[in-house]
Amino acid sequence: MTLPQTVDFFLIDQQLRGNTDKTIAGYRGFLRRFCDWMESKGIAGITDLTITHVNEYQLFIDRKPRERHGDGKLTKRSVQTYMRHVKCFLTFCHAEGFLNEPLHKKMRMPKAERPIIEILTDEEVGEVLKCFPKTEAGLRNISIILIMLDCGLRLAEVAGLKTADVNLQKGYLTVMGKGRKGRIVPIGMKARKALMSYIYKRRKADKPMDDEFIYLSSKRKPMTTACIASLMTRIKKEAGIPRIHAHLFRHTFATNFLVYGIGDVYELSRLLGHSDLKITEMYLQLASYYTIIEKRQRVSYLDMKR
Repeated sequence: MTLPQTVDFFLIDQQLRGNTDKTIAGYRGFLRRFCDWMESKGIAGITDLTITHVNEYQLFIDRKPRERHGDGKLTKRSVQTYMRHVKCFLTFCHAEGFLNEPLHKKMRMPKAERPIIEILTDEEVGEVLKCFPKTEAGLRNISIILIMLDCGLRLAEVAGLKTADVNLQKGYLTVMGKGRKGRIVPIGMKARKALMSYIYKRRKADKPMDDEFIYLSSKRKPMTTACIASLMTRIKKEAGIPRIHAHLFRHTFATNFLVYGIGDVYELSRLLGHSDLKITEMYLQLASYYTIIEKRQRVSYLDMKR
C-alpha cells in the first residue's frame, strides 16, 4: 500500500473519531508534506518506511525555512508540531497492521522552547478596553475581550458561542471546545454586564441578522476566527502592546485564576477544557513567578539591610 493510500485510511479514521474538519485538514496538510518528501527519496510504500527515514525527515524539517513571518528556520515548537502529526499517523499504521515495526515508539520528539509568558497587567487591560467606543461594534469587542479574560475561552470557542449557550441569569456559558468536548464555564458580573450591553445594543439596531450566534460582524453574520484574529491585530496597534494575541487573554485568565486563589489546578484544567492535567500545570509555574514578583515589589532583601 502506498503512503498516500495509508494517509487516506488514517483521515477516514479521524472522521470516525469525530474530530473537527479543522483538525483533519491539519493532518492532511502535514502528512501530505511527509508523503511528498518520502516519495522524493524513493519511499513509495508504507512498508518501505524505516525509523532512519523518519529521523531524516525530522532533520529536514528542523532545517526548513519559515514559509511566513520572515526569514530563518522553523521554531522548535513548529518542528514538534510537524512530528507530532507524523507520530500519530505512525501509531495508527502500527495499530492497524500496516506497519509491523512500532516506529512511533522509536521516534525522538524534539524539545520545544518554553519561554516565560508575560501576561497582561491590569493597566494593559485598561488600555485595550479604551480602544473601543460605545457603539454596537465597540460593545461587541469589549465583550469579546472580557469573555476571554474572565472565562479563558479559545478564539474558536468565542467565535462559535451561540445564543442558546449563554445563561446570564445563572451566570454560566456552555462551551464546545476542542474535539467537540463540551464544558460549562462560569461568567463573572463584569463580563456578564458587557455581554448584556452588547446584546441590548444589537437588538436595538433592529436589522436583519443571524440570531443563532452571539458575536456578529458588520454584515450581521457570525464572526469568524479570522475576523477575531484581525481584531487582535488592530488592538495590538491601537493599544500599543505588540505581544497581544487571542491566546494571551487565555493565559492571563489561567495565571490569575491561580495567583488570586480562585481555585486549584484541577478546577482550572476543567475550565480550560484540557484533556491532560500536564498541559494545565504550566500555569502553576507561571503563577508562582508572578506571586514571587508581587512579594518582591513589597519587600526586597537588600532594601531591608541598613
